[in-house]
Amino acid sequence: MRRIAGALRGDFALAARPAWGYGLLCALAICLPLVAGVLSGHVREGAAAALGGYLTVFGDAPGLPYGARARKLLLTALMATLGVGLGQLIQPWPWLAAVVIGLVAAAGAVWPVINTPAVLAVTLTYFAPMGMSLPARMAITAAGGLLITALVLVLWPVRRLQPLRTAFEEAGTALADLLVAAGRAPLSDESWESLRREAVTTHDDASRAFSLYRVAQEDDRALERLLTTLDRIFRETIALRVLRVAAVQEDPEGEWVGVLDETTEALAHALRGAVTRGGPATVPEAMDAVGRFADLNEEVRRAAHARRTPLPVAVLLGQIRRCLDRIGTAVRSISQQAEEAVEVGPRLPRFTRPRRPVFSTGHHPVRLGLAVTLAMALMLLTHEHYAKWFVVTVLVSLRPAYRDTVDRVTLRGIGTAVGAAGAAVVLAIAPGHTYLIVFIGLCALLGFAFRGVSYGYWTMFATPLSLMLSDFTLPLDWGAAAARVTLTAAGGALALVFARLLWPRGHRASLTGRIVDTLERHAALVRALVDRDSKKVLERVSKASEAAHLLADSLDRLDKEPGGSAPQRLRDAVTAARRVRDNALALLAVPAPVEESGPTVALLDMVADRLEDVAEAVRTGRPLKRADDFDHVLDELGAHVERLAERRLDEVAEGAADRMTGVRRGIMHAAAARPALNALGTEALKLASLTAPRT
Repeated sequence: MRRIAGALRGDFALAARPAWGYGLLCALAICLPLVAGVLSGHVREGAAAALGGYLTVFGDAPGLPYGARARKLLLTALMATLGVGLGQLIQPWPWLAAVVIGLVAAAGAVWPVINTPAVLAVTLTYFAPMGMSLPARMAITAAGGLLITALVLVLWPVRRLQPLRTAFEEAGTALADLLVAAGRAPLSDESWESLRREAVTTHDDASRAFSLYRVAQEDDRALERLLTTLDRIFRETIALRVLRVAAVQEDPEGEWVGVLDETTEALAHALRGAVTRGGPATVPEAMDAVGRFADLNEEVRRAAHARRTPLPVAVLLGQIRRCLDRIGTAVRSISQQAEEAVEVGPRLPRFTRPRRPVFSTGHHPVRLGLAVTLAMALMLLTHEHYAKWFVVTVLVSLRPAYRDTVDRVTLRGIGTAVGAAGAAVVLAIAPGHTYLIVFIGLCALLGFAFRGVSYGYWTMFATPLSLMLSDFTLPLDWGAAAARVTLTAAGGALALVFARLLWPRGHRASLTGRIVDTLERHAALVRALVDRDSKKVLERVSKASEAAHLLADSLDRLDKEPGGSAPQRLRDAVTAARRVRDNALALLAVPAPVEESGPTVALLDMVADRLEDVAEAVRTGRPLKRADDFDHVLDELGAHVERLAERRLDEVAEGAADRMTGVRRGIMHAAAARPALNALGTEALKLASLTAPRT
């Protein structure tokens, strides 16, 4: 019960400002046919057109570029129209209809093209009163869908680039927040992970949005450069955090700490300005801040040469300065690229060839088809007038995950109770089509305005909307409201029964393969660091991230099984894997190892061997081999850094302060790489320990 209450609080929390303009547009498109039908005396036709508009906009995705959005709306309108036709065709044969609607529901779960609006169209039309011919009903439904499509796309000439600009701004802003966090006092792991996840998510969203714009070749290159630059800032920011933590441990009271805070704040401010205003206005200030840090770093370096400051501190600050230089250069590039990259030429949406169909697999389509067929059969046996409320509740409540079904049933029950009771109150006080239109318009306005920011409010207002539209020609009183709420609760109960009894409990068995894949891909990443091939390393970072994401997805699914619970140690292993990738990026940012760099390669090989050994043990069930003495190698690395520092100071005393000697290259790598190597090894061994077979 506590978990359900927490989920409800989350579902009713507002993630952003409601889209009132979009809600008003949808309400207008739904209510116009109703008003026209009432005024002209063709109430049934007006309700059919309004329902067609609602089903079409139900499949809308406001964040898509207008070309992709137009394709999605037109496809939804087509499928809804075909669904209406099929629903009317099967009206004379009730038991055949039960099987057909169940098959359509299962097909919609297998093939996303047959989406929820299409299945709703079949169901609601089957239960609709007779009276219109099949061609007329389909034509009216299509007209309602085309009306809402036209209204949604009417602002295309002036707003066609809004999704692209929004994705770009959100990615840059999230990256700026991450940069500020990387340059300041270390955040808690939870806070840093939240900012990092937001930066990755918005970058992926931007990449997806850019890919959906069909533009000229020169525009494609500009967008690709922009994404590459954002990715470079992300990698340098990750490295900056690792280096800053190490430098603070060596010199916690240094003057450089405050200067670094100011520098990262200036760079973040310049990045926000570049992505929101598209100009270089604040870039010079940021570059001046980078210059001030460089001057301070030079002072620290001279102090280290005079033995007043530890040389490793100067080396770490030198590497931090190089990270800041790269970030500053990238921010300047962003400011120069922003306007030209986002200003895609004024072209109409292109309709490309349909892609190969994508089909989903699993037990859910069969479970959904059986549940909907049984719901139809029960309603045919009871001859209930409002049977569609029961069937539709089963259709939209039964989800692939058991706990998602529980949450959906709870929200739908609340939404239907509030919506049906509200409509009954309104019509009891002032009955008639005019007041029902007002109520429907209010539900549409609030429902679609809240759709993108609160699933709870969207369900509360949208749940009764389609059913009110389908019942527009029927009277509504307190008895009808009570029947609808009762049938909704009964439909939710049936969905829960099917979710509980027919749930496939196979996610725990799939964990072994996901764990092995995660370990092996992270071992391959560590081995790639030996060769220092940046392209290969970044490719393996991506593959390791994908493997860890699949493992986390399996854990999420396991959590949603009836009585299931994902082991916390595996959750911690996913976090440790993310830190391994972060430290790999930090290690990639420091100078390459040379002959004087000490046990770097040996340490990386040792870490990779350990991950591979654990993967083999998980796969085969054999006992683990004895682990190497990792702490001893780390001690050797520390001693090696100290020896190099002494040798470098001797060179400086002999007049080689400005010469790039082998010792200088060695200390530049070893001192800067030591914190990343230490953290990478520690997190990799933690990953191995958390995923190793339990004895």
